[in-house]
Amino acid sequence: MSQKLENMMEDYSLEAVPAEMRRPWKDLAAVGVGIGSSLAVLLTGGLVTFMAGFWMGMLAAFIAFLVSTFFTISLGVISFRDGFSSNIISRAYAFGTRGSAIGSLIWAFMIIGFLGMESVLIGNSIFFYFDIEPTFTIKLIFYLILTAIWIVLSLFGNKLVSRVAEIMIPLLFLMLLFMVFLLMKQGSLVEAVTHGILVPNMTTSQGFAIALNATVVLAGLLAIVVADFTRFSKSTKDVVKVSVASNFSLFGVTMFFGAVITYFGYQLTNDYFLKQGMDPAAAGMAAITNPGITLVLAGGFWGLLTIIFSQSKVQVGNSYEGALALVNLFDTAFNWRPGRAVMVVLANIISLIFIFGNILHYIEAFLTIGSVLLCVWVTIVLTDYYVVRGTLKFGQKGIVNLDDIPAVNWIGLLTLVVSTFTGMAFYQQNWFQVPFIISTVCAFVLYLGLNYLKSQFTSSKKNNLNNISG
Repeated sequence: MSQKLENMMEDYSLEAVPAEMRRPWKDLAAVGVGIGSSLAVLLTGGLVTFMAGFWMGMLAAFIAFLVSTFFTISLGVISFRDGFSSNIISRAYAFGTRGSAIGSLIWAFMIIGFLGMESVLIGNSIFFYFDIEPTFTIKLIFYLILTAIWIVLSLFGNKLVSRVAEIMIPLLFLMLLFMVFLLMKQGSLVEAVTHGILVPNMTTSQGFAIALNATVVLAGLLAIVVADFTRFSKSTKDVVKVSVASNFSLFGVTMFFGAVITYFGYQLTNDYFLKQGMDPAAAGMAAITNPGITLVLAGGFWGLLTIIFSQSKVQVGNSYEGALALVNLFDTAFNWRPGRAVMVVLANIISLIFIFGNILHYIEAFLTIGSVLLCVWVTIVLTDYYVVRGTLKFGQKGIVNLDDIPAVNWIGLLTLVVSTFTGMAFYQQNWFQVPFIISTVCAFVLYLGLNYLKSQFTSSKKNNLNNISG
């Protein structure tokens, strides 16, 4: 019995997925679709269309869809071929064994931050609906119960994550359709899908830059999440199916619903925040960035149910991903391998610390730079695998033995730091408002260039030794 339980919990966090554990693409796609259909994405859909107008916001989402689908398929094919998680792939094709601890630390911080933030979104919605005063004791009891639920569900691995998503996704989209129906009395559907910029003094170029930045930075995040599940795929065609379904859910369906629900519910939510004593500017921004409050105000119990359907599947995925990142972090940094089950518990304990330590405020500020970091991370892996080892034949593809991977790939780490810093510097100086573009182009050129110089130096050194020995 104990052996059976251990097998159920094992997700090959440090091993390649064997052939007999490969699974149908629909099971895997459910996870990607589930991660993409969250309150955070609904919020993004509303934000970008208010800032850029509906069609320009949707254009930004479409561009992000193309970029993200390319990332997701390309990284997913690597995870399928090698059978390892994205953290292990980053060892072989980006940072080296010890160096990958830095990538895992970044990923763990972000995904566990999301785990904490999404729990807070659920908590705030429930407290708001039941008119509960969120004292410290009330919050402690509530978040402990919520954390226990995430731990139990994510302990049993990707199969249960898939099952939760498969149940919740249809229910969620039915509830979102019902929410749109309830909110349509607030305005016209034609107006909702044709309106222009709704933020005062915002130009078209400024709004589109904000929209593109807000959508495209999700590309690296989704690619890394989906790669952890496409390693269970049966074929490259299945990888493509999972990737397209996941990206379409995020950038197409969920952002569209976010745009429409935010448009219809804006006045209702804005009036609520004005009654709470906010000034008009603050109330307007709060109305755009609080889809959970909008859903509860518009749908009452049904709105609350929508939030629960949305966030439960996301949280199980976040808990699962956080544990995988911690497994690689502690293995590479401290040579400690207690198993994924321990890391599931640890990830959720850290999320509680984030919630009650008010660290979530700083995590929100970190999301922009963190998302750019993840896009650079994916770019380095793809450049190494497909160009450096593929086209140029500098090194071998395929992970045979983890012990054979070099301790540190300094070129990868240097590229990560320089490219991210360059993109963010351009962004902070208002020279270019989409740091993702600067950072990923810089990462490709720098990583490729440094590896070419390294190969030339190695070749020259080898020739000199041959000449001396000759």
